[in-house]
Amino acid sequence: MKDQMKRKHLNLIQFSRALVPLFVLLFHAEAFMHVYFDYDFLKLQDVSKSGGVYYFFALSGFMIFYIYQGDFGNPKRWKFFLHSRFIRIYPIYWILSLCILPVYILFPSFGQGNESQLNTIITSLLLFPNENEPILSVAWSLVHTVFFYLIFSVVFMKNKTITTVILMTWAIVSLGFSTDIFISANYYVNFLFNGNNLVFLLGVLCAYAVRRIKLQMIIAWLLVAIGMMGFPFAWFNTQFEIFHLSLQLITSLASGFIIFGLSAIDLQAEVNIPVFAKYLSDASFSIYLSHFLIMSGLCKFFSITNVLTNHYFIISILLIVLATGGGCLVYSFLEKPLNRKIKDLNIKRTLGSDGNKLQMVEKS
Repeated sequence: MKDQMKRKHLNLIQFSRALVPLFVLLFHAEAFMHVYFDYDFLKLQDVSKSGGVYYFFALSGFMIFYIYQGDFGNPKRWKFFLHSRFIRIYPIYWILSLCILPVYILFPSFGQGNESQLNTIITSLLLFPNENEPILSVAWSLVHTVFFYLIFSVVFMKNKTITTVILMTWAIVSLGFSTDIFISANYYVNFLFNGNNLVFLLGVLCAYAVRRIKLQMIIAWLLVAIGMMGFPFAWFNTQFEIFHLSLQLITSLASGFIIFGLSAIDLQAEVNIPVFAKYLSDASFSIYLSHFLIMSGLCKFFSITNVLTNHYFIISILLIVLATGGGCLVYSFLEKPLNRKIKDLNIKRTLGSDGNKLQMVEKS
């Protein structure tokens, strides 16, 4: 297990981040084509979600535990943890939200009608839970992610007993609400103990287990294969009601299999990822945040101009390709330089007037 502990680069896990926008793009293309052109692109019209976002939740839980496990119980790392997590999300999210806000103010019919309300604007920018969707609708998942970061940050408390009690209570009550043992009509209570919490914790469990269990490579690849098959199975099961299992349950378990399998492989072998594939995984967050806006604009264009009339399959493919390309542009010309600028500012602030601290900062 020492070799596993030394190996830091989880190439397959990093590449798997591209799964999130890919699955979400497929099903949002299906939804847009149905609304604008009454066309059933994937023949899965009754499936409202791909489950890709649950992979994002599980992967977030996995990465947080894997990266910060050595800092648990160290209160001095609490501020660093939240700062690093929040600057990863908020800056690019704020820019895209503020870009689309004027459109909703000028053309309220383009949204749900509440996007220009002050309450919605404030809660959206803060990623604070609200019964209304955020201005950038796909950011509903980020609301849950930020909440998870806040709750999970208790692991930096010195008293491990209190930390364990808080997290175990949160997990058990969340399980109770997910299985309808507990029921509440209050939105914030339901949010606090949402079933999504369990998906994050599933990722945490995978990170805990993979450090302690060495899987044979064939078993690890088998888990990945089962996990990958779990997603289409969940879609068809939801469409045709083969078993009484929710899409969230199936895709969450599938996500756990994939993450556990890929991380087990990563810890035993250095798998090289093609440059283009690595780029897509790096751009995944920008693709996820921007694709809905791009698809919406394209559908409005195609419906108004009647370009490619009756060529709905081609339009569907264009939605996916152009949304992916647009997200890559957002990453290359907005998110990446923005992150670099923030990193440079943080280094300068940390260094102060002592340039000799640079080496210490780079190692941290």
